[in-house]
Amino acid sequence: MRSVHDVDIRQTRFAWRNYLPVGEVALLVGKPGVGKSTVVVDLAAKLTTGQLDGTFRGEPQHVLYSITEDSESTLKARLIAAGGDPHRLHLVDAVYGDSPDGTPLIVNLDLDMVREVIEARKPALFVLDALNSSLSGQLNDNSIVRPQLEKLRHLAQRTGTTILGIGHFRKATAGVDPVDAIGGAGAYTQVVRHALGCAAEDDDNYVLSVIKSNVVSVSSVQSLAYRATSATVMADDGGETEVGRIVWQGHSATSVVDLLQRSAYDDGDERADAAAWLTDYLAERGGEAAVLELLAEGHRAGFSKDALKRAKTGAKVRSEKADFGGGWVWRINPTRFEGSEGSSTGGAAPFAPFVRPSQDEDDRSPL
Repeated sequence: MRSVHDVDIRQTRFAWRNYLPVGEVALLVGKPGVGKSTVVVDLAAKLTTGQLDGTFRGEPQHVLYSITEDSESTLKARLIAAGGDPHRLHLVDAVYGDSPDGTPLIVNLDLDMVREVIEARKPALFVLDALNSSLSGQLNDNSIVRPQLEKLRHLAQRTGTTILGIGHFRKATAGVDPVDAIGGAGAYTQVVRHALGCAAEDDDNYVLSVIKSNVVSVSSVQSLAYRATSATVMADDGGETEVGRIVWQGHSATSVVDLLQRSAYDDGDERADAAAWLTDYLAERGGEAAVLELLAEGHRAGFSKDALKRAKTGAKVRSEKADFGGGWVWRINPTRFEGSEGSSTGGAAPFAPFVRPSQDEDDRSPL
């Protein structure tokens, strides 16, 4: 037993000011195609040359890397394209546990080896790309994932090396809080004290935000805009190779939260348009139409089959077998206009168009 009186209070330090704390396990997550790995290589490059704004600015640092999704050649080319020092980036994906093939690094087998390397090199950053590849067992099981993340957290805190794992968002993220959108077990957000999220603003522009933190106020840290561009690097065999490179664009008024919420609104907007078209189409045909014909007409009007199927429920349309052995039809649910019988005045028309949601939320968007 120890008295808390004997515990030192230490100031929070950042390898990347406000975005990447020293001596913690952090996550960087996003959907495929937003340049997650390229972003992390850019940060690593700046650490190796002392250019990253934070505790180590002006002091080039060593970086450890375990890669499973890109080749070593691609990693080196990206590092050079980002202006990094390849002498200070070290691969540690050799396994000294039970696996005979030397890769990938596995948390449950290899942390003793990693600890030795960290004590020898004293790196500022240790990257696991992808984090899931270094974890064992069922990755959706909290009881399996949590102990492995706890091991990483203890390693980070005892050595002072930041451990950054690259992860992903779940497929369905529209309208979901970014923390809840992180794929895998709940331990990812319970054990990890700091998380960055990346999302696409459009085809060429992306946003990085702090989406969870126990060390800074999330709302106080501005989001950053970036884009990916192509860079040509001289290959060691005398030729050339092209790789991606990150170009930072400064602070962004749009956050990852905004982009996920915008996705939800856009989806609702499309669904409202599809539902309005659907009810109008059925109303013009006495309340029902053959499914195949309806879907064909909807396609010509610009709505996919899936969009119309999603809109069907909100528009109170049901699928039924036609009378007298006919095919399937979509029919407006009679309850949609119950109570009008015997009355010719008052109330809405039986097949009144679907009303789109309020635009108020969109009006408040910074964009």
